[in-house]
Amino acid sequence: MTGSHDFGWDTTPAVFTEGSDYRIVIKDNKHGRDTNGVAWGPFFVMHLDANLDPLWRFANTETMNCLRAPDGTIQCVDDHPGGFEWCINAPAVDRDGVTYGNAEDGWVYAINPDGSLRDRFFLERALGAAYTPLAIDGKGRIYAMNNGRLIVVGAN
Repeated sequence: MTGSHDFGWDTTPAVFTEGSDYRIVIKDNKHGRDTNGVAWGPFFVMHLDANLDPLWRFANTETMNCLRAPDGTIQCVDDHPGGFEWCINAPAVDRDGVTYGNAEDGWVYAINPDGSLRDRFFLERALGAAYTPLAIDGKGRIYAMNNGRLIVVGAN
């Protein structure tokens, strides 16, 4: 099969089986700027079928720029009206079909197989997010980079 899909740029898709077919998850950042130079999207994670047709899109609509303070609290200012782009070089998909992706807003998102938000976890800071892949180990822990640190989500 040969096909194509306009996906934005700089991404490595996650490819996984679903039943007897396969699925693809990619980021789909549509970059632009308003008249004041503010970046805007939309910024999506997209789930494609084997024909490269979209099954769902999950938009990052976060506008808060946050950081984790030394005491562990999260402090935020609302200064990104255009939202944040996805910083995924490769999303990860677990055995239940949940997609994990990190965004420039400093959050790791868990997206259900139907494209709805399952959960999200704040790492360390917005804008310190790296364009890195996520990884899942055999115990279901998520490995992500943020602000120059490797962070394990789900560790005991």
